[in-house]
Amino acid sequence: MKIVKEGDKNKAVCQFCGLQSITYALRDVPFSDNNGVVRNILAGICDKCDNVVSIPRQSTPKIKAAYNEVKRSAEYRVPAHFIDILSLASNRIDDEIGDTLSKPLLLYYLHKLNTGVISSSRLKELLASELASAPSTKRLSLKITERTEKELSSVVQKSGLQNNTDVIKGIILKIYEDIVQPKTPKHIKELKSIAATFG
Repeated sequence: MKIVKEGDKNKAVCQFCGLQSITYALRDVPFSDNNGVVRNILAGICDKCDNVVSIPRQSTPKIKAAYNEVKRSAEYRVPAHFIDILSLASNRIDDEIGDTLSKPLLLYYLHKLNTGVISSSRLKELLASELASAPSTKRLSLKITERTEKELSSVVQKSGLQNNTDVIKGIILKIYEDIVQPKTPKHIKELKSIAATFG
């Protein structure tokens, strides 16, 4: 693959101007489905109208990564003490950054459940426990990616639970069982390494 540099010249067909000379420059480029923008990538710019005409192959990994990171808001209704469980668990892992770890902790467990490292059958048992019996009066809001949505759907199927909210509730109860309850939290070395990336 030929690597182009900022300022390099070439020729390409512009949809507005026809065959034109182009100059490679850094630009923010919207996705074709208008579902976000990839920022600051090298693109071929028409020298006549200043529109993006082409994207070199070397920019493809950055575009793919940016597209995969497009996030949407997701909300889950959970009992009030579930939010406290997430805070307690996060603080047991790293008390300096605390609640910043709540989402990474949920995603860590979701991935472990999806890959079978943690058995998804345990979630049903936990959701039948006394700790899960309170009304869901609190809203847990997360920004999630398409990948997270797929993992949630996969765990719903594997666990036999009703929906994504049940999976999130089950994960929080598993976090309580693994991190809040024991004298020495499970997975602590790995989780401390994850926490270090947020410090």
